[in-house]
Amino acid sequence: MHQIFLALAVADLTLILISYGLGWFVPTGQGGLVRDIHFLVGLLTMLATLMVHGVVYTYFIGTGKWVAEVTRVYRLPEWMEAEAKRNKRRAMPFVTWGMLAMGATVWLGAAADTMRGFGGTWHFLAASFTLGFTLGAFALEYRAIVGQMRLLAEVKIRADEGRRRTLESAEGAPAAHAAP
Repeated sequence: MHQIFLALAVADLTLILISYGLGWFVPTGQGGLVRDIHFLVGLLTMLATLMVHGVVYTYFIGTGKWVAEVTRVYRLPEWMEAEAKRNKRRAMPFVTWGMLAMGATVWLGAAADTMRGFGGTWHFLAASFTLGFTLGAFALEYRAIVGQMRLLAEVKIRADEGRRRTLESAEGAPAAHAAP
């Protein structure tokens, strides 16, 4: 998962940087080709950002449920489920606020584009904040994903050991004889 996340995060950050850079060349209060390209790249950037954060959200929901189920079935230590929840709690604020920051940036961009006298200052400030926040959020989300992956590996090892012991004890038990 960490490799998939890195590829998605790099692609999204590239889009954010392109959109941010294009914004510098949009004439204030005017349309034009650069404005249209900035608008389209901005929409694509918003979708990509929501997708990346959505993938992280889905990853932690799915793996958290898997750890809870395997912990229950194989009677593994409770700290494993607690660690999965802790990893999820580390990432979720950045997932949520990253989506909200991008939404606010897009909304302020639409306001700057359509409302007379609004200007682009608020959009610029929101875009600057979102760029920095997303960079930090992706770093912290990556850290939580790596922690979750390590936990998943440990859970799998212990579940496999438990399954192996169960099979060995079943093979060593005397077989029940069927009545003729």
